[in-house]
Amino acid sequence: MRAKGFLPLILVLIITASAGCDNVEWGGMEIHVEPPPPSPSTLEVDAEEAEEPERLEPIALSPLVYLVERTADGDATLLPVAQFDDNGYAPLPDPDETPDLVERFPLERWDAETEFVLFDQGVAVGRFIADGSSRLDETFCLARARGSGVVHVHPGATQRQRFLALRRDDLPAAPSGLQPHPGIDVTDELRNRSLDAARTLIPRLDVPWPPSVLEIRRRIDPFTVGESRRALAASFVFGDDLQVGTPQPTGYSLFLISAEEDDQFRPVFSWYQEAGAGPKAFPGFLAAHDLREVGEPDLLLEVFGEELRWLVMLGREGEEHRLMYQDPCGVDPVAGALQDHS
Repeated sequence: MRAKGFLPLILVLIITASAGCDNVEWGGMEIHVEPPPPSPSTLEVDAEEAEEPERLEPIALSPLVYLVERTADGDATLLPVAQFDDNGYAPLPDPDETPDLVERFPLERWDAETEFVLFDQGVAVGRFIADGSSRLDETFCLARARGSGVVHVHPGATQRQRFLALRRDDLPAAPSGLQPHPGIDVTDELRNRSLDAARTLIPRLDVPWPPSVLEIRRRIDPFTVGESRRALAASFVFGDDLQVGTPQPTGYSLFLISAEEDDQFRPVFSWYQEAGAGPKAFPGFLAAHDLREVGEPDLLLEVFGEELRWLVMLGREGEEHRLMYQDPCGVDPVAGALQDHS
């Protein structure tokens, strides 16, 4: 029988001799019952349990550009857009090819209390303080790690919900917090300017006239160009919306930029895409800033396809706008979709 523990078991035996003999008393014996020694496999398991957990290593990347979005509860989220250095923009790593991406991404990148500078309408308008958290975000076709934290913004930018951001430690010097915020809001004037720009471009681009230009306007956002000149980005969508899904066969998207010049607004860029001309790619504005310091802002856009949604950076080189960056899983615009207007 298997014994538990290590208490000695003493067995005393008395042997009685045959008649005529004295009793013979045996002094007894001690029997120790011990468990068998542990097997080698058990020792290996115990050794593994005793080892410290593997230390995760940070993911080596160039500095990043981020999108910061304020939430309804007063907090904010931090979404990395792309790598950003002197060579331009480059994609983030693919989660399927990067072990422990969500856990490793914030290491030495947005640990708790890390500070990010927020930009809007050409100036630094506040800061984002990370809480060190990280979770998987699959909003766009390229999944990303998303962080959380709090924002502190300039009084003139309190109505803004989205900002481009750079980590404070990635900037060569602290930006001035004394620059006045332009405070460009969506007013009736800008709403009318967006309609004027669309009505100018529709015949120029041979776009089918909708029953109402106003009714197909889906989004309008102000920003600045050059020396704080006012500009606007607007999305007009017929037979669909700014959403993932299949448009009507006659549907189309007209994204435009119109900028102030000599007290007049003039269209300077358009992205016109018909549903039947190729894969759907309908863009909408998110945020803008002159990240490359070329005198013109780069625009962060979200683009909607039939099954996917992706991010692009629209920028200007010389006299032409082009896509400076696009998520690798995104769909290219159809030929001739991007046009500049002087």
